[in-house]
Amino acid sequence: MSPAGFDTLILYDNASSNASVRTRIVLYLKGIPFEWIEVDLIRDRLPNGRPFVELNNQGMVPTLCHKEFVLAQSFAIAEYLDEIQPQPRLLPSDIKARAFVRSLALLIATDGQPIVNLRVRRFLQKKIGLSRDQLVGWMQHWLSTSLNEYEGTMKMRGVSGPFSFGTEPTIADAFLVPQVLLAKRFGVDVSSYRQISAVYSHCMKLAAFERAASEYVVKDAEYGI
Repeated sequence: MSPAGFDTLILYDNASSNASVRTRIVLYLKGIPFEWIEVDLIRDRLPNGRPFVELNNQGMVPTLCHKEFVLAQSFAIAEYLDEIQPQPRLLPSDIKARAFVRSLALLIATDGQPIVNLRVRRFLQKKIGLSRDQLVGWMQHWLSTSLNEYEGTMKMRGVSGPFSFGTEPTIADAFLVPQVLLAKRFGVDVSSYRQISAVYSHCMKLAAFERAASEYVVKDAEYGI
């Protein structure tokens, strides 16, 4: 049964946001109802015209509101959702397995994603003067690095699937799939990462992943990249 108060859960995100896809995967896996409010990331505004920084001082998505509680950062949101709605469990019960799953998710959240997110791309173009081709090269390099590190970590641990760890989806998968989507968007050949490709294919058979991926909207023209 869903905890009381879920009718007040609001997710502020953007359809083109890689990090927001992670959060929606978790919400869909757990069957938690929520209201989705789209944030204008170009103007940093909410639909009612209110500056988004009044809600999240970083001006970044996703941002989750549960009653009066406001929480930013996709990893913190994923763990919060896993605690308030324990089933299906997205972190293993074993302490070492749980730490490993966290390390996989954080490999994406703290190392792979930050260097390729929207505000970095905008800075590289507007302040450094990178051309579109140069920016695409930047994206391909760091996204490939991220996927290579993820796959290498799974191999070192001897993970055989079908998911990033074990036979059920975890937070790690919720973070990996959007990274693969972003890599494909910028022309990275993800087929060379055999274990990741197998995990991705398996995840996409599940309605929660397929739905969140289908909502991912590329807005390169709008963002000028």
